[in-house]
Amino acid sequence: MKRITIISLITLMLAACNSTSPNKQQQLDKLKSERSKLNTQISRLEKELGAGKEGPRKVISIAVNTLQPSVFKNYIEVQGKVDAQKNVTVTAEAAAVIKTIYVQTGQQVSAGQTLAQLDDNVVRQQIAQLQSQLAFAKNIYDRQQNLWDQNIGTKVQLLTAKNNYENVEKQIQVLESQLSLYRIKAPFSGVVDEVIAKLGQAVSPGVPTFTIVNLTDLKVTGQIGENYVGKVHTGDKVDIVFPDLQDTLRTRITYVSKVIDPVSRAFTVDIRLPHDAAYHPNMLAVIRVVSYQNNKAITVPISVLQHDATGNYVYIAEDNKAKKIPVTVNQTYGGNAEITGGLKAGDQLIIAGYDNVNDGDTVQAE
Repeated sequence: MKRITIISLITLMLAACNSTSPNKQQQLDKLKSERSKLNTQISRLEKELGAGKEGPRKVISIAVNTLQPSVFKNYIEVQGKVDAQKNVTVTAEAAAVIKTIYVQTGQQVSAGQTLAQLDDNVVRQQIAQLQSQLAFAKNIYDRQQNLWDQNIGTKVQLLTAKNNYENVEKQIQVLESQLSLYRIKAPFSGVVDEVIAKLGQAVSPGVPTFTIVNLTDLKVTGQIGENYVGKVHTGDKVDIVFPDLQDTLRTRITYVSKVIDPVSRAFTVDIRLPHDAAYHPNMLAVIRVVSYQNNKAITVPISVLQHDATGNYVYIAEDNKAKKIPVTVNQTYGGNAEITGGLKAGDQLIIAGYDNVNDGDTVQAE
């Protein structure tokens, strides 16, 4: 009703001005000014009427957390794997047929132990043939030496007989050394993880026959991006997470490679593992290297951070009122954000109900 009355007055005044005023521009400016004042009064009255209909403002239930300094860490996190320093596939050193296999899967073996015997009959026959030649050459040499002692014969004849004898002797030594090539041996002590060879199978150098593993010398290896080359050093603290074991090992980096891989643009890190039957070669592991640490950081859950045109902000509870606080975020990790500006120890951070409050709302912590 008030609005109708005001509008009617404005209409009458305009009509009067149009009919009587000699200076219409001044009258128009005056009316616009009066209209602006009237609009302001109308708006205030409408707000007052609206507030009266809504009743008292509702108290919003919230949950708060008192901020205290804590340790905040940021990590470089990459995937790695367990690698055995002594995990090899054994191959034959000669081409032959497997004659005997002496071990089975899971068996403990020592360094130098024979795993399988290859057929070496051809070499042994050659040695037997040379043995008869050696006996003949020695007989000739002995006779020639006796004649020489009696001043019979020439020096050349004696030296020729001696040379023939020594040549055959050396040929036998060579063949006897080749016999060792026909035995497949364990390169170090460990466990036979796999018997690949089969009895009667023809093998040759480069063909896998056995897999030997020594689990007392394990390490985790991984590759870290080139951009972290100045932040990771030998001896740095590191967490090794084994997802399949649901276990975390806290240790230190054993070695940092000095070479950047030209393809992956990354460098390798090695972390030696303690002896544990739970660790197996090629097992997946997550390498987490501490790249940043603040022992007295103010942190908040990332979920409570909100953003507007001015930047990040959170709500705190102060004197039963919600208060909007702009904050400066330094780093984030593991669902938490390090705050370097805007908050202090002792602030009551709203951690539940923050999405239902506005600056100045009445709140109550439960």
